[in-house]
Amino acid sequence: MAQTKTNKKVKKLFTSSVVQDKEEKKKYRWQVSISVLVIFIFGSLLNIPFSREVKRLNIAAGNTSIKLNESTINDLIPVLISSLILGLILVFIGVWVSSKANLGAPVIARMFSKKPISKLINGTSIISSILLAILVALFLLGLFELQSEFYPISGKISRPSKSFYALVSFSAGISEEIMFRLGLMSLIIAGIQYWKKVENPSNKTIWTGIIISAICFGIMHLPLSKNFVELTPFTIGVTMIGNLITGATFGWIFWKRGLLVAIISHIAFDLVFHVIGTPYT
Repeated sequence: MAQTKTNKKVKKLFTSSVVQDKEEKKKYRWQVSISVLVIFIFGSLLNIPFSREVKRLNIAAGNTSIKLNESTINDLIPVLISSLILGLILVFIGVWVSSKANLGAPVIARMFSKKPISKLINGTSIISSILLAILVALFLLGLFELQSEFYPISGKISRPSKSFYALVSFSAGISEEIMFRLGLMSLIIAGIQYWKKVENPSNKTIWTGIIISAICFGIMHLPLSKNFVELTPFTIGVTMIGNLITGATFGWIFWKRGLLVAIISHIAFDLVFHVIGTPYT
């Protein structure tokens, strides 16, 4: 009996969902849109130091095709403008166009209401999402250790220091979740809904959105991987499979617990994977 109760508690820990409130999200849609846009711009700006360091390391390794602005300020305005434009598109897709998919940012919407967040999502759901992300990070780090024993990969340039990865963990957690989960995943699901003319997306439809967006998530990481290793069928496969696993994990969290929890979980994953751990070495 005790074992059964424990199993039920563990199952509930990893399956409980945020209590979606369509009316609340609709009522505070403008506030949520502006908040997510500001967060996205902030996340994009946080990426500047990491991006500059990768360029610097490439130049130090003899790559003459890379150009680095003399000052960080020179990178600030282009990133600010591009993130504003892209952010507006992503917010429009994720909060307005895909509203019928009933995904989005319910926790952020709740913050603007007078209702307690605990009535929307409990603390154990948030903790279990972070724990899941950490477990996936540890699992992938273990696979990289195993891979390095049987198929070592030589790096092209030195990797940025841990301080840069700590900063980019927050940047990636914010910008990538807004881009691939709130934007792309929501668009795919809403598109299938429109095509099938159904009011609510089925689990199959949601998983289709999760997997397709996770594949795109992996493709997006190929240019970054190219900075550090030669792109071969093996390294491409490693990058795609690893990001398919992580992208599907974050997609599930976004579906079950909303954007904000997905962002926090993504940040936790990156901190463990890139700062505590040392992959690709």
